[in-house]
Amino acid sequence: MNLTLQEILDDLHAAERELQEYEKKYSLRSEFFYDCYQAGLVEDDGSNSDIHAWAGIFEIKCDLERRYKKLIFRQKSFGESVKALSTHGVVAG
Repeated sequence: MNLTLQEILDDLHAAERELQEYEKKYSLRSEFFYDCYQAGLVEDDGSNSDIHAWAGIFEIKCDLERRYKKLIFRQKSFGESVKALSTHGVVAG
């Protein structure tokens, strides 16, 4: 399914909001949780449905970020967006 840049951004922001809820609930950054999850350090006895949901949302976020990067660099307007940033005092470096 091909999403527009705006749809990807909207979905990415929604995923980030959901991840923040888990981070607040467990006082743990999603990246750290996911590393532990992948390493088998997160025990799942089946009683906590948050574990797989959190991991799934994190995977979705990572996929959306990959799709965003791929699409943004193909956009002709990318250079114009960067110019607009520097016009507003935002400088890379």
